Amino acid sequence: MLNEDQLKKFDQDGFLIIKDFLTKEKCQQLKTEIDKVIETNNFLEQIKTISVFLADENSTKAADEYFLSSVDKIRPFLEGRAKEILEKNDKSVKIFNKIGHALHALNPVFKETTFDNQVKEIFKSFGYKKPIVCQSMYIFKQPFIGGEVMPHQDGSYLYTEPLKVTGIWIALEDCTNENGCLEFIPGSHKGPLVTRFIRNPNDEEYNAGKFLGYTNGVPKFSYDNSKFISAEVKAGDAILIDGLVVHRSAPNLSAKSRNIYTFHVYDADGTEFSKQNW
Repeated sequence: MLNEDQLKKFDQDGFLIIKDFLTKEKCQQLKTEIDKVIETNNFLEQIKTISVFLADENSTKAADEYFLSSVDKIRPFLEGRAKEILEKNDKSVKIFNKIGHALHALNPVFKETTFDNQVKEIFKSFGYKKPIVCQSMYIFKQPFIGGEVMPHQDGSYLYTEPLKVTGIWIALEDCTNENGCLEFIPGSHKGPLVTRFIRNPNDEEYNAGKFLGYTNGVPKFSYDNSKFISAEVKAGDAILIDGLVVHRSAPNLSAKSRNIYTFHVYDADGTEFSKQNW
């Protein structure tokens, strides 16, 4: 259970670092397991034949279809420079950005971590009555090519009415300013949800292949950089993330990867998971 000071800190900042959430051995187990997932599913060979990876950058239909149908699967997603690396046949550079979005449901090792008693105790502390895990991701933040994640609020993508969504972000390796740790604007969760990312409600456009979009157009965030603080953590630490807190991460230009496992939970008691969510 979270103690009173931790709950107060989370309420104040919109995020909370929990030290030594997982053992180093457990971190290594998850890293080893994701390697097995990639190998046993033959992902490296699959991506060479999937049109979404070979499509022109301006073609979003195939990419959106691939994304939308990943909710109940274990599926690879690539770093932005992956196409270039594949064309060069450079096998020394790892190209996976993440594996999503149902590791928590379909893989026994990740399922065990996701539904561990200490996770359940956290959501009891938050007053969740019927916690539901709605997605999970293993994110690599690969050396040299790990992409930037722009400022955002998780509630934009996983919206409930009223909004009651929390992410658990677990570092499997040390996460530093050098390799793209998370950065937060403390207290920003007290503000409004800036935009939502939804299924296109226009049937004609949806049927034509324009599946997804932002309610306020493509967001152009203008946050004051001086308000962001770095959340450097060690392997095994976890960060609890309120669905409204603004956060981001810089690109990883270092030689060190930044592997993490994350999943999001909403309270199905008294809230409705939006049917407009992806």
